[in-house]
Amino acid sequence: THPEPEPSIQPAGSRAHRELASGLSTPVGFQGGASSADAAVDAVRSAASGHAFLSVSKQGVAGIVQTTGNRDCHLVLPAASAAEAEEAACGALAALGLPARAMVDCGYGAGCTTPQEQAAAAAAVAARVADGDGRVCGVVLSAFLKPGRQEIGAQPSQLQFGLSVTEPCLGWEDALATLEALAAAVAARRRASPPPVGRSESMPRAPFRELGAIEQTDNLRVQTIRPLLSPACAIEEVELPLQSKRLVLRARCDISAVVQGDSDRLLVLAGPPAVHDPSEAMEYAARLAALAAELESELLVVMAVNLSRSSSAADDAAAAAPGGPGGGWAGLVTDPRLDGSVDMNSGFRAARRLLLDIAQLGLPTAVEYVDTITPQFVADLASYALVGARQAGSRAHRELASGLSTPVGFQGGASSADAAVDAVRSAASGHAFLSVS
Repeated sequence: THPEPEPSIQPAGSRAHRELASGLSTPVGFQGGASSADAAVDAVRSAASGHAFLSVSKQGVAGIVQTTGNRDCHLVLPAASAAEAEEAACGALAALGLPARAMVDCGYGAGCTTPQEQAAAAAAVAARVADGDGRVCGVVLSAFLKPGRQEIGAQPSQLQFGLSVTEPCLGWEDALATLEALAAAVAARRRASPPPVGRSESMPRAPFRELGAIEQTDNLRVQTIRPLLSPACAIEEVELPLQSKRLVLRARCDISAVVQGDSDRLLVLAGPPAVHDPSEAMEYAARLAALAAELESELLVVMAVNLSRSSSAADDAAAAAPGGPGGGWAGLVTDPRLDGSVDMNSGFRAARRLLLDIAQLGLPTAVEYVDTITPQFVADLASYALVGARQAGSRAHRELASGLSTPVGFQGGASSADAAVDAVRSAASGHAFLSVS
């Protein structure tokens, strides 16, 4: 026996991973779902453009990274993907001026749960390639020395050499036969249609050099890394007074009671999709605080203070269009002056001051986290955390949620809440993960 695959999720929807991919010096594959590759297609589109985001340098220091974009991102579609979904995905990439090609995942995670199914899926790909299918640019295999898998058990010293301890794999002999069949298929395709002329230009040279970087293979798509204010300094500059701490803690307890069914009040999150002007946000907060006090017997009102612009694929496309909403603006933290200057240090200071000012009105706040570093700057001020539908499938956000001191809401998609349900399940357990203090 072997474990069933986990429910299908869309980690390609994670904003943090798209930003990361835009600056990686390697080609990047985004996995699509069996029924739809929309999230992966949008991830390829997004990662092809430059981004500004929070990250960590090789010295372990948080910084503000600006990238050029990575046009070597591509789709990785499961072997079980419907032909219509694959055709639609490649067509969408072609319409965006991106290579309309995809790798095919024949591994366990793509639904091929036995070595026999994996070998059969790879054989089907070989047949497509031999017939001249130019959309297929690669294959992913789960392969090791011996076929199948084994349980770790109570005595790891008794594990069989060369046998997977996680998902079932192709054995060496089957993998060898599969690779030979794929090579023969490529040769057949090449005879029928000569390969395109290779790119004349070389990979881009790194415009930015970081201490410890390896010349010509690292930071090829990173423009700059600028110093970032440490969370400890930001918290010391705008410290939460005792009365506000009591408000935050009480609201967290009240929200937990509603979520757990111990209170019959309704939790209401209300606020603008993204805060662009703290003074306007305070005007709204003052009105909402008065209303919240009036309705507190029936409603637990929390102001949604969205510090980073989190949007759908349609919103992204509209924002990127000339005259589109926000003009691609990324939010108060990233661009507090709305001029593209990416002054995140000022943004975090403004965010902390705004959250504190709202707390001093007696109104608790909710914050959506689109990355895993921002919580270190503002989590002490928030009573509720939200993880958007795009991030619900992200392992990093599930790990983050498992350690947050606030209740956390995972948004489900319009057609399916599977990723959000699995995120709630995962975050309810303990995790060990990398983070920034």
